[in-house]
Amino acid sequence: MSLYQVQKLIQSVNRDQNLQEKFLKSRQSLIKDFDLMPEEQEAIIKLHIGKLYKMGVHPLLLRPFSIIHGISETEYLSAIREKGHTPCP
Repeated sequence: MSLYQVQKLIQSVNRDQNLQEKFLKSRQSLIKDFDLMPEEQEAIIKLHIGKLYKMGVHPLLLRPFSIIHGISETEYLSAIREKGHTPCP
């Protein structure tokens, strides 16, 4: 697993307006610029917040990323708490 690359992609999308627009237009085109495993690619393409959280993506990166994609706070909290996973305090 390449957690560093996953977090780097998410941080880039969070911080760079051009990359954010590219990602919103075509997630597949942006992920090619990062060295990701197939399961990581799938989690990002499908915006599987719970899976990204379980992979170890830091909540301070993950929440802004979810907001960009219109995921409500309730949906976000539900996703990161699925199957007994509790968010970091």
